[in-house]
Amino acid sequence: MEEYPFELDDFDPDEDMITSEVIHPALNAADRSIARRASLQILYELDSTCHPLPMVLEAHLQERPESYAVRQIIRRFVEGVTANRERIDRLIQEYAPEWPINQVAIIDRNILRIAVYEYLLQRRVTPVPVIINEAVHLAQLFGAENSHSFVHGVLGTVTSDETVALRLQADEVETP
Repeated sequence: MEEYPFELDDFDPDEDMITSEVIHPALNAADRSIARRASLQILYELDSTCHPLPMVLEAHLQERPESYAVRQIIRRFVEGVTANRERIDRLIQEYAPEWPINQVAIIDRNILRIAVYEYLLQRRVTPVPVIINEAVHLAQLFGAENSHSFVHGVLGTVTSDETVALRLQADEVETP
């Protein structure tokens, strides 16, 4: 019998079932925070350059030391925001009419895009206070001096409007 780097004395093949099932640990809040921050970096690059989405996404994901699950959240956020960007931008514009979306700082508008996507379009339900707190925290870290107030105000207005989800769904039906 070959030498093993560990003892197999306690292993009983009849008792200890070996399966090919992959067990994925539950994600914690820190994992989702890491995914939001990485997604913001990717969306910032996409918004400020002409680089194609697949190239930017894959380059960032290859550099990430995080787990497979975190990289999947990053992919979901980035692809979800990108696919729904026009709808999200129209909604942000509606709730911040004094700020044309193309004049909102790149960081702020991408923080808002991630939060609106997570609140209205993502299948997983994240509590609203968590979405807002995470967005405000990102704005404090990466935005200008008053970015966090702007982000908080817009998201507070969006999340307090009970009809916003219905209107966004109607918008989805109307678009070809």
